[in-house]
This record gives sequence, C-alpha cells and structure tokens, in this order.
Amino acid sequence: MPNAGDVLQSFYQAVVQRDFKKARTFLRDDVVFVGLFETYPNADAYLTALTGLMQITVRLELKVVIAEGKNVAVFFELVTKEPAKATTLVAEWHQVDGGQIVHARSCFDGRPFAALFVGKP
Repeated sequence: MPNAGDVLQSFYQAVVQRDFKKARTFLRDDVVFVGLFETYPNADAYLTALTGLMQITVRLELKVVIAEGKNVAVFFELVTKEPAKATTLVAEWHQVDGGQIVHARSCFDGRPFAALFVGKP
C-alpha cells in the first residue's frame, strides 16, 4: 500500500498532466472536498470542479508535501489566467485511507476567484 504522501503526489501529477481519469483513481467515491466557496460531496463533483479550474490554470507547481500517517499537507503555487488571473499559494489538508483520498480541505486567498462564484446557490 503506498504511503499517503505518495498518493497525493501521484494525484497531483495526474492533475497537472490533465489526466483526470487517472486522477480519479486516487479519489474514493465518497471523498468530501471542502473548498473556500463550495463543498463537493463526492469524487465526481470534485473532479468536475477541478477540471473547470484547470481550464484556466497556466501552472500548478507543488512546493512541498508533508505526510504523517493518513494525513497529508500540501502547498502549491497556482497560476491562473482570466477570468481569475492570479498567482496563489494554496494549502490543502488531505486524509488518505486504503490508497485513496477520502477528505480534503483547501485554504487560499480567494479574492481573485470570488467573481466565479457570484450568484451560485
């Protein structure tokens, strides 16, 4: 069984390569992703949102992955283009079980992205 840090690194490698089919293999079906603006209750909802974000992503560069048991913290730099042009440091806390991500929580300066969520329920 791969360690939690390796799982997260593999997940983000697939995301950076825009291989969302492979990225999906690292997510448990009932993963919950808690974001700044929305919470995604399952893997498909999260991947739909992540696919949309990657459409405006110029670069996603992992800076550090810190793993302890089932917990993994990751810091990455996200460079996006319009309509949310910014360079943003993102911190995420993931929990991994059985080789898959089961929970994630993201923290970042959301000001450049706020307009993307205006009017959403």
